[in-house]
Amino acid sequence: MGVMARVFSQLVPPARRVVAGAACVVLITATAACTNDSNQASPEPATPSESSSVGSGATLEAKPVPLSIRVTRVSGKLNKSQRGSLERRVGKAVSGYFDAAWLGGQYPRTSFTGSFPTFSRGAARQAYAQRGLTTNAQLGGSTESVAPKQKKVWLSVLAPNKVAAGVTARFHLVFVADRGEAAPQKVRVTGELLLTHKKAGGWQVFGYDVQRSAKAAGKEPNR
Repeated sequence: MGVMARVFSQLVPPARRVVAGAACVVLITATAACTNDSNQASPEPATPSESSSVGSGATLEAKPVPLSIRVTRVSGKLNKSQRGSLERRVGKAVSGYFDAAWLGGQYPRTSFTGSFPTFSRGAARQAYAQRGLTTNAQLGGSTESVAPKQKKVWLSVLAPNKVAAGVTARFHLVFVADRGEAAPQKVRVTGELLLTHKKAGGWQVFGYDVQRSAKAAGKEPNR
């Protein structure tokens, strides 16, 4: 069964989890999120089939896996050029989290300090306190290497004046942890990252909803 960590902020309607406000209490169980979601949008695209994911005979060799990211919803208006630029800039912030918290570092790894370089100070502090869920800390000490399998992100954007003001990034990260003599673990991390502009430029995460699950990779039949 998967577990989750959440930090949400109150929103200004009609945005969906994109504008910062008063922070809510951190929730580590699957309780209701502290949001004001008055404008329900159509569902995001379904998570793609994982036909390339790890099965009983799959290799653990780490091969480059590009980040797939695209804008799927806009509240307001953005042209094609703006959407492409936003995908690149938000992709950089999301990749920074993926690499620092899950995929990068020297394994076996027991220290996860600095795992949230693209988070705001407050969000990083909360996420580090929940590092058993928001990083690979649970398996880091027994992991020899990690092999990314999927990195997918879908963006919902608030653009009231033809400029992106806030973003909700729904993500799907899958990787396999090679644990030497122990059974490899297939880890799936899903959820949402709430992003806003940094004063110095670029985007930063100010809230998150992270769900993590893991199981022995060799026990999953090929599909």
